[in-house]
Amino acid sequence: MSEIMFSNQIMQYINMASNVTKADIMDCMVVDDKLIFIVKKGQLGAAIGTKAKNLERLRSLFKKSIKFVEFDSDRERFILNLCKPYKIKKVVFEGDGESVVARVEVEVSDKSKIIGKDGKNIDIIRKLANRHHSIKDVQIA
Repeated sequence: MSEIMFSNQIMQYINMASNVTKADIMDCMVVDDKLIFIVKKGQLGAAIGTKAKNLERLRSLFKKSIKFVEFDSDRERFILNLCKPYKIKKVVFEGDGESVVARVEVEVSDKSKIIGKDGKNIDIIRKLANRHHSIKDVQIA
């Protein structure tokens, strides 16, 4: 994993979300009107909160859609976490070193949803997979 540099705005998002959730937040990505937070393994429940209370507080605080993703040092489990809530059949890695490609096989009914409008969802998955596990590309099959 390479060193991640945060802008002041991202640091503010992370600090405010950490204060609300009391979870260890490792990363944050802003995409249009959405904030995606990467939380340490085992802290997803704390981040979301009882009855999604923290999620709702952050939505009203930031006026953005919020998604939490649990980090995992195992790259396959991390890809699965990034792809939630979609049904993943399997993840296969090809290549090595800096040229690793993850091929994700999904249920046919979820294929267009995981890709998203104009490829927005898959772009987020690709960027986060690259930031945290140096995976060059994520392809949906």
